[in-house]
Amino acid sequence: MQSHQYVSLLPCKKLLVFERIIYYFIKINTNGLLHRPMKEIKYSSLRHLTAGINAGLLFSLAVGVIFGLKMIGINEAMHVYRYAYPFMLNFIPLYLLLGLIFGAFTGIIGGLLLRKTEERQGLRFWSIYGICVVAFLVPYFIFGVPIGPIVGMILATIILITAHGVRPKLVRLYFAVFFTSISFNYSWQWVRKHFIVNPFVPNPASRIQDLLFTIVWAMIFILGFRIFLKALLRLPARLIYLIGGGVVAASLLLGGVFYLIKSTPAATVSPTGNVQIERVFTNRKVLLIGIDGLWWRVIDPLLQDDRLPNLKKLIDSGSSGQMETLFPTFSAAIWTSITTGKNTDKHGVTSFLVWKFPWSGLTVPCFLTPKITQEMDFFRNNLIIEAPITNQFLDAVPIWLMLSDHGASVGTVNWWVSWPADSVNGFVVTDHALYNKSDVMQNYKRKEGVTIYDVYPPELLSELQGFSHSPNDLTEQEIRRFINVDSQKFLDDFYAIDTYNYLDIAYEASMFKYSYPEDVTFAGAAKYLIQTRQPEFTCVYLKGMDSMEHQYLKYYFASDHPDKLLPKNRERYKDLINNYYIYMDEVIGSLVDAADSNTVVMVVSDHGFDEVILPTGHYNHMNAPPAVFICAGPGIRKDFKVDNAQVYDVVPTVLHLLGFPVAEDFDGKVLTDIMSDDNPINRIPTYETGKRAARTLIQSEIDENYKDRLKALGYTQ
Repeated sequence: MQSHQYVSLLPCKKLLVFERIIYYFIKINTNGLLHRPMKEIKYSSLRHLTAGINAGLLFSLAVGVIFGLKMIGINEAMHVYRYAYPFMLNFIPLYLLLGLIFGAFTGIIGGLLLRKTEERQGLRFWSIYGICVVAFLVPYFIFGVPIGPIVGMILATIILITAHGVRPKLVRLYFAVFFTSISFNYSWQWVRKHFIVNPFVPNPASRIQDLLFTIVWAMIFILGFRIFLKALLRLPARLIYLIGGGVVAASLLLGGVFYLIKSTPAATVSPTGNVQIERVFTNRKVLLIGIDGLWWRVIDPLLQDDRLPNLKKLIDSGSSGQMETLFPTFSAAIWTSITTGKNTDKHGVTSFLVWKFPWSGLTVPCFLTPKITQEMDFFRNNLIIEAPITNQFLDAVPIWLMLSDHGASVGTVNWWVSWPADSVNGFVVTDHALYNKSDVMQNYKRKEGVTIYDVYPPELLSELQGFSHSPNDLTEQEIRRFINVDSQKFLDDFYAIDTYNYLDIAYEASMFKYSYPEDVTFAGAAKYLIQTRQPEFTCVYLKGMDSMEHQYLKYYFASDHPDKLLPKNRERYKDLINNYYIYMDEVIGSLVDAADSNTVVMVVSDHGFDEVILPTGHYNHMNAPPAVFICAGPGIRKDFKVDNAQVYDVVPTVLHLLGFPVAEDFDGKVLTDIMSDDNPINRIPTYETGKRAARTLIQSEIDENYKDRLKALGYTQ
């Protein structure tokens, strides 16, 4: 049979017109590939499966290497070889697993579609293809999963159909299949992210727009078949497999050799013994309250309206002003600089989160992912543990350890990079304990379990049980305090929220639902601990304000862009920012009331916000707007305006207020301008000495003796 002779594949002649349309569509888009003698090659199911898996593994290996390097590039904390190389060894297998799954799936489909051509098998051929298309689309319409990868697989089946009359070698065929599906998927995601799905407000019609756009984009790719399909099916694919796999394997091998022979970075040179210090008795305590995102732009109008009485009292009776922050404004880095007095090069913390790979135990600092890798969400939710960054990546001593090592009583609540809890003269409630938004949304505690390192002393955990406030504990009164509730349906929808999908209308309220309870939890625990322990130094960190401003500042500045907000949501959230500042003022007042009268209260933030709305509808702080600095109490000048404060200055100033010397390796200074006394500043070379200079890192294994005894407090629900 000659290829130019048309032979019906369908048993029913009435379907001849439809079949001819399909035939000529394929013929046109393959540029004459069908004008070859059809080879009666028998493709066994096993050969299809093997070829599909091989192609899937090769392309997933390439994609894994590319995005692994991209992950290292965009996460500053991994710009260190001792993190980067082992990360690649653990990251690439994630993509190999996907390649294995999709390769096997594609090979099975190919085995069903590409059989020996016989006249009676035509109907079966197209019916199987129809079933495959339906199978691809069902998950999209039922579960709402992204349609791009699905359409990419449908295009891959079109290649299989196109090749039905060509019968190339399976190595070449599956090379073409995966090249097409992968190139379509990532180009689709890139265009979609930049031009299609970028709403200011949740869009109920977004799925329809997404579907229409995807169909158009798929048609563009189909038209491109005429150009590249012929070339793909003629490539020496086996050689490409060997070269590609060989290059990747050789690179990893050479990297491993370099990793093994490369010496561990030298530790900071410091005295081996503890430095003896002389503390000057000051009869003062210090309460450091850190409020993420606290911003003078919102504070000032509320002060004028007498709606922040506690902040006003501190400002009038003390010193206040703007505080220069870091760039980029990553909270973990800034708050660590605030409690170490050092820059990021010295303390080493530049990431919000860590990724832990359960199969190896490797933990690396990582929080940014490429925007066109939706599969990363699957990895983060199912295959790895994502948690707040731990102090095993901290290369400097935080202030609570400086003070505790030299006899002062200390306490810290929810501060960044405080896990695992160190043994101190006092208490440590880490950012892994009680409630954490990352815990609630990503359930990392379910995967790692409760550890003895969540709080110190461990027995304190049961004492704090009653302060845990979960999203399900929110009362209607609490919701109405911040949000203008317009119906019972809104309340019902609010309680049903379980997502951060910003295409979902419920997302507007989810930020409040999952952020506010965290502040309630730690504010209550901190007040109790201050009242009952009264340490000489206490630091408390509250995260919720930053989340509120990222999400709801667009309603605070609604008059600047009224056409970009849903009227119903504008009415609901127009007062939320002001209401949250008033709530924070009440928290500050409660903590101050719990402290001794001889306590110096210091309220600081890490940054303000830019007054520019992003295309996503959020506000950010990319230009490093100044932070807030407020300090009042014994020895502090009244009604004084600070104009030279930096985030590095907090630790030196606190140490001096408590009568401790200031280290010469700090990047900050003592803010002597705010002090009414004139005590001389004593200095030592460093606090990085003795056991702190040679400290060993605590891994996150669970101590089984404590696992059964200690209870999770507020984890998830």
